[in-house]
Amino acid sequence: MTSAPHFRSGTRRPVALRVRFRIEGSDTTHEAKTTDLSMGGAFVETRVPPAPGTDVRLELDAPTAWDPLVVPADVRWAAHGARLEGAARAGFGARFGALSLGQVGALQALLRAVGYGPGGSP
Repeated sequence: MTSAPHFRSGTRRPVALRVRFRIEGSDTTHEAKTTDLSMGGAFVETRVPPAPGTDVRLELDAPTAWDPLVVPADVRWAAHGARLEGAARAGFGARFGALSLGQVGALQALLRAVGYGPGGSP
């Protein structure tokens, strides 16, 4: 894991979703899962975390939408089997990029479905 501290703009909620990610400029898609999610980002659990600073495209399988929710993100930090929340996990912290109104609405619907209140707060 990187030594730089990471701070979140919003509280994340535990959300287990299937996600695919692709590094910008690459045709390779990686299968992964989220373990937490907020309006600002997510933790993506994967054995192959990209390096911090990498731009990625996340495709979330949301139970509240017919189609996957596709969002741009950048990798803020990466863990390679580090102990996170009491368990050894590999993955990366993703901060969402600029979202369209449709993406914001879909993300808000997903968060409300998992217990977020108005505005994305618990």
